[in-house]
Amino acid sequence: MSEQKIKFFFLFIFTLSLFSLIAALYIEYILGFKPCILCLYQRLPYLIALIITLIYFFYNNKNLLLVLLALTFISSFLISGYHVGIEKGVIEPLFSCTNINTGIVDKEEILRSLKEIQPDCKNVDFSLFGVSLATLNFINSFVLTVVIVYIFKYAKK
Repeated sequence: MSEQKIKFFFLFIFTLSLFSLIAALYIEYILGFKPCILCLYQRLPYLIALIITLIYFFYNNKNLLLVLLALTFISSFLISGYHVGIEKGVIEPLFSCTNINTGIVDKEEILRSLKEIQPDCKNVDFSLFGVSLATLNFINSFVLTVVIVYIFKYAKK
C-alpha cells in the first residue's frame, strides 16, 4: 500500500474524529441535549485518535500508530456496544448512570441537584434517522477497526 494512501487514511481518521467531536459538542451545547456518562466516555477514543493522527504527521511510524488506532477503535467499539446493550435492555448497567440524591431535604439543594443529574444511559434522547448515536458509533468503530487491521496488514508490503 502506497504511502500516499496511508497518509490519506490518517487524514481521513483525523477529519472523522474531529467532525465526531464537534458534532457531539454541537448536540450538547447548541441543541441542548445533555449526554449520559457513557456518551461522554465514547468521546475519549475520538480525542485519542486525533492525537494519534497528529503524531503520524510528525513521527512517521505508521505500524505502531496503526496498532494504537486499532486499539483505540476497539475500545470505542466495546464502550459503544455496552451502551447499545443498555439502551436495548440486553445488558444491565454495571454502575448507576444517574445521580440520585435521596437524602436531600432542602428545597434549594433539591433544585440544584436536579440540574446536575446525568441522563440515564437507557434513554435515547437524540437519534439520527431513528438510530441512537451510540449505535452509529458502534457501527463506525467496528468498520474503522476492520479497515485499520486491513491497512496494517498491507502497509507492511
